[in-house]
Amino acid sequence: MTAGRRPPDLTQLDRAKAELAESEARFRLLAQVAPVGIVQMDAGGHCTYANDRFCALTGTTAAGALGADWTETLHPGDVDRVVEEWARAGEHGAELRTDCRLRPASGGEIWVHVAAMPLPGSGPDPLGYLAAVTNISDRKRSEAEREGLLAAERRARRSLAGQTERLNSLLATAIPGVFIADEHGLITQLNHSFCDLFGIADKPGQLIGTPAARLVRRIKPTFADPADFARRTKQALIKRQPVRGDEIKCADGRTFACDYWPVTVEGEHRGDLLLMWDVSERKALEDQRERVLTAEFAAREMAELAQERLGEQNVRLSQLDEAKTQFLATVSHELRTPLTSIVSFVELIRESDDELTPDTAGSLDVIQRNAYRLLRLVGDLLLLSRIEAGSMPLELAPVSIPDLVGEVARSGSPGAAKQGVRIDVSAEDGPPVRADQTRLQQVFDNLVANAVKFTNPGGRVRLAATHDDQAWRVDVEDSGIGIPAGEIDHIFDRFVRASNARTASLPGTGLGLSVVKAITELHGGRVEADSAVGRGTTFRVYLPVSA
Repeated sequence: MTAGRRPPDLTQLDRAKAELAESEARFRLLAQVAPVGIVQMDAGGHCTYANDRFCALTGTTAAGALGADWTETLHPGDVDRVVEEWARAGEHGAELRTDCRLRPASGGEIWVHVAAMPLPGSGPDPLGYLAAVTNISDRKRSEAEREGLLAAERRARRSLAGQTERLNSLLATAIPGVFIADEHGLITQLNHSFCDLFGIADKPGQLIGTPAARLVRRIKPTFADPADFARRTKQALIKRQPVRGDEIKCADGRTFACDYWPVTVEGEHRGDLLLMWDVSERKALEDQRERVLTAEFAAREMAELAQERLGEQNVRLSQLDEAKTQFLATVSHELRTPLTSIVSFVELIRESDDELTPDTAGSLDVIQRNAYRLLRLVGDLLLLSRIEAGSMPLELAPVSIPDLVGEVARSGSPGAAKQGVRIDVSAEDGPPVRADQTRLQQVFDNLVANAVKFTNPGGRVRLAATHDDQAWRVDVEDSGIGIPAGEIDHIFDRFVRASNARTASLPGTGLGLSVVKAITELHGGRVEADSAVGRGTTFRVYLPVSA
């Protein structure tokens, strides 16, 4: 032992250690029972002690918290801000007080208030830091809810102000007159349209806040029956039931429509709404429409009566047509026998008497020619009657159209040659049609005979037969006088002849084309005609190809 130095007083050192241990025990006991989180850090910011409350708040254990950096328990979004605030507090030797969030654990977001202060040492630098961490999540939620309610209230106020402004703008520009009074009978809304309807010179703003009854008394003389208007208004206010489209006559001839609506808020009466607009023009249109409808109804009744009479006439015409058809059939049948006898006797006279004078022979020619003409007429009438009655049987067999067309040309050529008309034929090979050859030949004989008859000497008649997969088409074209355009649609009607044919005194009965159309349609075909006056006519016959 060195001279002059005293050995340490072990009793005093032990006593100091014991006091220190006792102080630390009291600190830890107080920290454990404290209602807030307590954490102690060294000078570098690493945890040297954390109580159970702090561990519960941060979701750590006491062992896990030791040695950890204090910022690890903070929410990542708050770390930079809190570090900056702590640095500023350290520069001034002051304690840190701040609100921040802890790092999210399994639960929801936790807000805490941190109060941190430096622990003094023997030198200027602190030995460490002691922080108290208080859970303020409930307070933060309350503040957030309160802020949300305030924001909602602000939005509601802005929305209400906007709606009020829009309502005021709508009322100011509305076409109907708008009148609103509150539950105390004072005017709260009035627009220009209402004032214009009643000729009120005051501006709407000047009347707002005044008694509604006073304004009602001012406008009452506008109506044709002021007392009736007052009675209706009083009745509506008493009943407080909506009134829609109530029309009131004015003294100047106008008509106003009126809607009344009681204004209620949560079931309590808060005022009255009156809408009024001028419907004079609409009423005039309605009256006019009513007159038109009345006239239309009368016209409809007359039309129905005329239709009924027309129906009766059609029935009578149908009966007459049927009687006419029956008469023609009967007469034709009765004429056929005597006409046949006349023809036979003419031929017999010619054969039995070789010394006929020229006049007698000429007379017999006239008799024979007219008898044959009458026989053809009778035959056509009988044929049409049988077709209409559905009693016209067809002897169907495969028919070659090229052969048929050639035969028609050969049989018609002698008569055509006498009139100086040439007949040209062109027919391509093709499939047969299933038809009655005799009747089909009658169709084309009639068409060729017509074409020759209406063609001037030196002209020509052309027969052309072509086909596709569905039908044969046979054209009979002449260079004759043609048919007027307005008459082409009726040329197939019975007893109809073109006007220029009648003017030219060309013979004919007007039945030939009716026979052509009837026989063609009986075979499932159709016939069409094109013509130009002075340039000729073309008839087209379409016949379906045999399956």
